[in-house]
Amino acid sequence: MSQNEERREFFRIDDCVTMQLIPFNASDGKEVKALPEEFEILNQLRKVELESAQTFRAIQEKHRDIAHYLKVQNEKFDILANYIANQLKGSFEQEKVNISGNGLQFTSPKPYPINSRWHLKLLLFPDCYGLYCEAKVVKCDPVKDAHKIAIEFRNLHERDQDALIKHITKLQSKKLRQQRLSN
Repeated sequence: MSQNEERREFFRIDDCVTMQLIPFNASDGKEVKALPEEFEILNQLRKVELESAQTFRAIQEKHRDIAHYLKVQNEKFDILANYIANQLKGSFEQEKVNISGNGLQFTSPKPYPINSRWHLKLLLFPDCYGLYCEAKVVKCDPVKDAHKIAIEFRNLHERDQDALIKHITKLQSKKLRQQRLSN
């Protein structure tokens, strides 16, 4: 077993994300804003949704009409979150990645120096969850006319890692359901 395989602590899955990598030296000592305001809004919308889920289930059992109304209101928030997220897509690169709770791998036309440090802003779909962390390049392998880049997340906030793991689990469940339905 290789060192990279031993280092894996989390399940990995293929995904399409919106991301931006800014080299540490590009900030020239200036602080890079952790998250765009839009990311913060998206994250607050998701936080409110998660915090109210248990209450919603209790209401749903006793008051179907109120639960239906609340579900429609939640759909409005989802539409707003998707609109904000789609506006951000123009400022960030969409990438096909292989992602886990502690890093991701993607293909790039340019090489990234091993051990180089980056500011990473990442937007997950369809959850519309944005996160920011430091990233370190741990692998850069040439493949055809490109490079396979692997980065490791650094200083990732625990709530962001939890959201990332939930996102990955949800994607895996969806893929397994689709496989069962197609068989």
